Amino acid sequence: MLVSARFASRATRSLALILLAVSISQPAQAQRRTPRDHVQRALDALGGEAAARGITSLTYDYVSTTYQLGQEETPLSRPRGTILNGRIVADFANGRRVQEQEVRPGTPTVPATRQRRITLRDVGLIETNTQQAPEPAGQLSGMQATLRLLPHRILLAALDNANALSAVPARAHRGDSLDGVRYAAADTALLYFDRLSGSLLIIESVTDDPVLGDRRRATVFTRWTPTGAIKFPRQIDVEINGRLSEHMNIFAASTNDALSDAPFAIPDSIVERARRPAPPPAAVAVTLVDLGNGVWRAEGGSHHTLVVEQPSSLIIVEAPQNRVRMTAVFDTLSSRFPRKPVQLAVNTHHHWDHSGGLRETMARGVPIVTHTRNVDFVRGVALARKTVAPDILSRVRRAPAVRAVRDSLTIGTGDGLVRLYLLPTAHVEGMLAAYVPSAGVLFTSDVLSPGTTPLPALGSRELDTFATARGITPRRYAGGHGPLADWEEVQRAARSP
Repeated sequence: MLVSARFASRATRSLALILLAVSISQPAQAQRRTPRDHVQRALDALGGEAAARGITSLTYDYVSTTYQLGQEETPLSRPRGTILNGRIVADFANGRRVQEQEVRPGTPTVPATRQRRITLRDVGLIETNTQQAPEPAGQLSGMQATLRLLPHRILLAALDNANALSAVPARAHRGDSLDGVRYAAADTALLYFDRLSGSLLIIESVTDDPVLGDRRRATVFTRWTPTGAIKFPRQIDVEINGRLSEHMNIFAASTNDALSDAPFAIPDSIVERARRPAPPPAAVAVTLVDLGNGVWRAEGGSHHTLVVEQPSSLIIVEAPQNRVRMTAVFDTLSSRFPRKPVQLAVNTHHHWDHSGGLRETMARGVPIVTHTRNVDFVRGVALARKTVAPDILSRVRRAPAVRAVRDSLTIGTGDGLVRLYLLPTAHVEGMLAAYVPSAGVLFTSDVLSPGTTPLPALGSRELDTFATARGITPRRYAGGHGPLADWEEVQRAARSP
């Protein structure tokens, strides 16, 4: 018994020493590999360079869930999901791709949407429920990049452009250490490789974002499975700054199928429209619509901002979209009110399309008022790392002045007095509504977006119930989207069967 125990003890120590030696030697071995070595090893792991070069087409069927980042109930809530199922056919030999899918939103009353997308070398088509349109140039280039960024394709491109490779520090992912390589040629991406198997695990790119600052998109490939002469991942996850944006399960895949030209055909009328010279992008135009008693709505495009005049300054409600949009708003205000700076900006809620202009607003030294649920989110927007397109806040890295509203808050004076209220709504938690009694104007975003007759019932009921509970009597509703609406319209829609 004693001998057996001693033998087991020695065996345990020997195994521990072996494992320690392996753990020490692997990082050292990885450090000796050049960037090209990592790429070659990854190609070997999926079947070899020759096999990869022999792949002329790839077809796969999938079920995917996409998550609406930036449209959650609160900044820390899980995003809502949309279910998609479809097929992608990538024809590498002819530089073309077709995708057909069915999109099912999480709302039972919203019907499924059928989509088809054809990408050729110089033209693309988007079809939604049989309605066809040319693919915009920016989206077309993005879809062409998806062909180049499939695992075996980018590995081959990297191998053929070894001078475009450089080493980057290792990183941890899901408990493992990954070796990294930067590839900068037709596409710029960081490639991360599993240290044990050598497989390509992550392709990462960094772009600029008005809310996130540096927007890191990491595409994670797992469950590598034999597919013809190579291996192809059966699971693809897309993470944006560490948050899951898409989860794709591939349940069938094949390579080098005989492909017909028919699925890739684009009607001549669409080709002709797509090849017309694109007009130069229009400058962002913001106009001030007078709502009376020193109240305006800054309009232009899809999003609006409420402007309330004070004796020596201005209060604005909503800083939407991005830096370009808010720059246009500030330029318009400085032209119309040259001696009245913006003293305060109100953020109605955290959704990214309504907070994308906050950073530009804070960079101008304007304090922000938001619901208490969103204070940390607003501060995070200001302090986000922003290296792709640095701005003033990138250099000073100071925390913004943010004032929290829990239930209600009164700001301004006289005719410019504004009352802010917490507005209960199914759209989001922490929504603020702004009411200007002197002008009889109620402003909020997304709860109701006028533009249809009759007005949508749900949002109208939420606003009518809110106004009754707060004892306010608006004359007009001026939302963050859509045209103005008389309050009687809102009440009729709210009280309709």
